[in-house]
Amino acid sequence: MEGKKDFRLCIFLHSGSYDRVYQALSITNVALATGWEVHIFFSYGALKRLVKGKTDDVVIEGEPAYFRDEIEKNLKRGTLDSISEMLSTAKRFGKLKIYACTGSMAVLNIARNELIDLVDSSMGLVSFMELVKGADKALYI
Repeated sequence: MEGKKDFRLCIFLHSGSYDRVYQALSITNVALATGWEVHIFFSYGALKRLVKGKTDDVVIEGEPAYFRDEIEKNLKRGTLDSISEMLSTAKRFGKLKIYACTGSMAVLNIARNELIDLVDSSMGLVSFMELVKGADKALYI
């Protein structure tokens, strides 16, 4: 159908906990596989996942220790993809944009050149809210 707009999903990804980031990327990959466009705004704890060498650290917030052990075990077995693998898969769909929050970058003292290459740009919350205005669905994770 000509002129049809892609369904737009915007995700505010605040938590850096492995399970929450993994869930956000699972949702992202399903949305992308069904033709949606996805925009993810990484802030605070989630932003740390975009720092080179930190993406796949198994940091779990608010869950018992055995939960972390299970995630590590499944990563070693290959039954669970790493965060970096999930991001790479998502980028291959071609309709994912990843943004680093400039406010969080300032608070956490993270420079743009410290971020992984998959980051499309850095922007502030006001700019991301402009994208959200045109979104069909927005999530906060």
